[in-house]
Amino acid sequence: MPKDTKIKVAIVQFAPLSYQIQENRDKALYLTQEALGSGARIVLLPELFDSGYCVEDRDKEYALTLKDHNSFTLKPLFELAAQYHSYIIACSMEKTQKNIFDTAYIIGPKGFVGKYRKIYLWGNEKHRFARGKKYPIFELEFESFSVRLGLQICYEIGFTEGVRALALQGAEILCCPAAFGEARSYVWNLATRARALENGLFVLAANRSGCETSKLNNEKLYFAGKSKIINPKGEVLQEIVFDEDFSCEEIDLDEVRIQRQNLPYLKDINLNLQQKILRQIDLFNPNNKE
Repeated sequence: MPKDTKIKVAIVQFAPLSYQIQENRDKALYLTQEALGSGARIVLLPELFDSGYCVEDRDKEYALTLKDHNSFTLKPLFELAAQYHSYIIACSMEKTQKNIFDTAYIIGPKGFVGKYRKIYLWGNEKHRFARGKKYPIFELEFESFSVRLGLQICYEIGFTEGVRALALQGAEILCCPAAFGEARSYVWNLATRARALENGLFVLAANRSGCETSKLNNEKLYFAGKSKIINPKGEVLQEIVFDEDFSCEEIDLDEVRIQRQNLPYLKDINLNLQQKILRQIDLFNPNNKE
């Protein structure tokens, strides 16, 4: 009997408002439940869906302790994941005793699965957040098969190295929650497809929409939306055109195997040669002089 390799996935797009924790949470819960009710087994929310993006003056207050599964934001996500026997991937500020991180995390039917802390920070994020240090892979278990999944956040979709590190560890799906700006939407549209094609994996890219005002310079930030589900050939299967919506797609993970056979980038890459080249570049980089 052939192995079941099909699964329905979903992306959620909406416009979180600065500081409006309850309103943002409730909208995310509504759209997530709609997606789960449509049969989605993996649902992806945008970056900083709960706090909004421009809350620099209250980062510490709004950052979550991810171990507190009964918090205002997390508890209903755990309940939905358990109720629908599915996985919800969200992204919030995370606080520890020493730092605040921009963190994507996975909640499954049996509880907390794991987290990824953003490594490549954009602009003022370098002053707001500490950097992550690892590229973990997560195994999502379903009734008759499992899925290997990796995470990147927003700006990181433009870095080939991170997604390649995940693909070389066997990632079949990349999930990328984002707060990607309208001014650089051309990057979003191209990079999401490029990462899918060059690594032969599915990309779920959930971007936020709307507008917020920066507390640093009173500048309005307009977000691009255009959330997408992309196949291993780099073809867009679904794209959200409205400010607030969700979109589902049944994907066949066997397409990952087939595409990687037809276009064997991961098989043919010479990692030893790349390491030598990178060491040479680092050695002669004048910016690395102490």
